[in-house]
Amino acid sequence: MIKPTIIGASLLLLGTVSAQATNAQSCVSNYDASIDYFPEKFNTANDAASLFGIQYFNNYKLVTVNSLNATYALYQCGTPAPAAANLPNGTEIYSVPVSSAAVLSTTVVPYLEVLGVVPSVKMVEGGDFVTSGCFQKYLTSGAAAEVSATNATLEQQQLSQVQVQFGFSAGTSDPVQNTTVDSGETYETTILGRSSWLGYYSAFYNLEGLATSTLNTITTNYNNLVKAASQYATKPQVAWTVYNAPDQYNNNTASWMLYGGGYRAKLTTDAGAAIDLISAIKNADIWIDETYVITNLTDVLKAYGLTSVSSYKFANAVYREDGILTKSGGYDWFGTPLAMADALLEDMINVVNPSAPNATYQRHWFRNVAKNDAIHYVSDSDCTWDETKPRPDLASTVPSGTTFTLGSSSSSSSSAASTVSGLGLVSAMVTGLVAAWMAL
Repeated sequence: MIKPTIIGASLLLLGTVSAQATNAQSCVSNYDASIDYFPEKFNTANDAASLFGIQYFNNYKLVTVNSLNATYALYQCGTPAPAAANLPNGTEIYSVPVSSAAVLSTTVVPYLEVLGVVPSVKMVEGGDFVTSGCFQKYLTSGAAAEVSATNATLEQQQLSQVQVQFGFSAGTSDPVQNTTVDSGETYETTILGRSSWLGYYSAFYNLEGLATSTLNTITTNYNNLVKAASQYATKPQVAWTVYNAPDQYNNNTASWMLYGGGYRAKLTTDAGAAIDLISAIKNADIWIDETYVITNLTDVLKAYGLTSVSSYKFANAVYREDGILTKSGGYDWFGTPLAMADALLEDMINVVNPSAPNATYQRHWFRNVAKNDAIHYVSDSDCTWDETKPRPDLASTVPSGTTFTLGSSSSSSSSAASTVSGLGLVSAMVTGLVAAWMAL
């Protein structure tokens, strides 16, 4: 964690919020060097992220992304910009709050939605891959233009019209010099760490107070969910795998990988289950396949050289994370769950225990292809919130002290035999999985 400067003795869980003042949402008219223009601060010493930090000064803040060694000086509009000589080499300088932005990475959109700042988005790249009904409606209204993916000159002209561009263009790392702001949330290794990037984006909009309170709520709910799912006497075994088809990038050689670390491992254990690395496929109660562009159980079986799963413990519990897609193939799995850690955990808890958090719970992202769960394709009609206001959390509120019970309807209670024979290609795959194991 990058430690910020000392910001005062009165700290909330993740930040400080003054009862007398909030961060300005417009430019300052009369600058006073003695005034702290950021009374609401996001305290990166207490959040779960490890890849960014924020330091505060009276009229500017330094946001650092250590994965890229990038630093951004954000000064209050209407006050003097900090002198470059007093900043780390290569620091990019922006005035805040940001009023116009381009989004070049679809993973950024959920954070901006939760902060209620979507109206600042004037340009977007890959808009048809954004899995938000309200953002799709926003694009349909013409409020934001699509960044050109084929004309570099036009792309530069478009991006020159905004203050910042969040994320990188697929064509070039920085089409307009000193306007590119890194989006590194996907590199965090924990679920709450990814959601903590709400604080990162909030700094560009002077909305640290909102980010702090929102993340406090998400964190509390997440921890309550963890405790509620922690009392299962038997931990169902979960296998996360992916099949890579032969192509020019892998010497036309198929491969299978087992995900055994990173956020997936934490998500699994927090949901009351466990990961068995060595015999994951043969002994798994639940199988989660992340192969790209597969839509049904038949496709999953074909990818792994199987004709049936009837003899497996996971026969009735074969999941994919493609429950919400755009018609162009955009996965919400790479979007909304990043900003809503508690909602993601709630989904995973239901995979492990279909009776939790309640019997009527409907999963968002995990789709049981063994039971022919359908894909939901996003459209404007899915818009149920106001994009000019903070997007509501998808998670239900779980009170402290709640305990889930793993009953006979759990995913791990398949009547299939636990001893598997005739594994075919899967036998060879399991042998190679450990060597190909990815700590991601």
